[in-house]
Amino acid sequence: MKKIINVTVTLIALSIAGLAQAKNEQIVFSTPNLAMPFEVHMQRTAEKVAKDLGINLQVLDGQGSSPKQSSDLENAITRGAQGFVVSPNDVNAVAGSVKEIQDAHLPVVTLDRSINTKQKVPHFGANNYKGGQAIANFVKSRFPNGADIILLTGQPGSSSNIERTNGIRDSLKAGGSKYHIVVDQSGNWMRSQGMSIVESALPALPKRPQVILSANDDMALGAIEALQEEGLKPGDVMVTGFDAVPEALARIRDGWMAVTADQRPGYAVTTALTQLTDNIRNKTPITGADYPPIIITKDNLKDAERIGEISK
Repeated sequence: MKKIINVTVTLIALSIAGLAQAKNEQIVFSTPNLAMPFEVHMQRTAEKVAKDLGINLQVLDGQGSSPKQSSDLENAITRGAQGFVVSPNDVNAVAGSVKEIQDAHLPVVTLDRSINTKQKVPHFGANNYKGGQAIANFVKSRFPNGADIILLTGQPGSSSNIERTNGIRDSLKAGGSKYHIVVDQSGNWMRSQGMSIVESALPALPKRPQVILSANDDMALGAIEALQEEGLKPGDVMVTGFDAVPEALARIRDGWMAVTADQRPGYAVTTALTQLTDNIRNKTPITGADYPPIIITKDNLKDAERIGEISK
């Protein structure tokens, strides 16, 4: 797998080199909420790739508001944007604005989060459903006789949350009734909410759960803080995440987190911007990229895309 990734990255780099002709095309990158570290990482990666490609990238922060994101996209059309990369705040709420982009015959792709539209939009990102399944399968492999589970879900309405949690639930359901979800609550991707949910749940439950299954790393990191405040030690409760952000990788190294899913966001951003630019310049078809995330544990920590960013 590592060899395949390296070859793919090399091919993308060669493609970027061929496209970097400083034509300064106006491309919009619309993000759902730059308050989230994962989105900030994608923004920074996009800005670096845009510089390599010679495009003028405008990053628009939806601030967690679908009306704002919709308005931003519609305004960008009138300002003459030539292409759009959209990570929709909600699977349905910004569909009308994306249709306006399509009606204007401008190229648009989705990144990380997909969208429900009549006319298909090319998508770039790891398969969240398969990732959710893989995380839950890992839990089942560690607890073959069953477990009590706190499930922290993400922002309702976002495709990544819908797909991830469907994968998790389907996998646990296939394992039988011995897997009990004793708390099932949305933390809206936020660390503070993950911490608050676990702080409230632990004293209210008749016994300590074996697993805290989180739909992203930030909520998992909040859960870990709650466990630490209770005086628990690494491994007393299995904590899982999703995103493979540097702090989560450090917690895996330290034993506080058991597993996360690496979506390879750098690969997704690079591929999306490269294909979109090639389409604008050369009318090359946009194919999208759908791939399974890599499940990261202590055993393969070095394979994580962002391993170089964790502190010693």
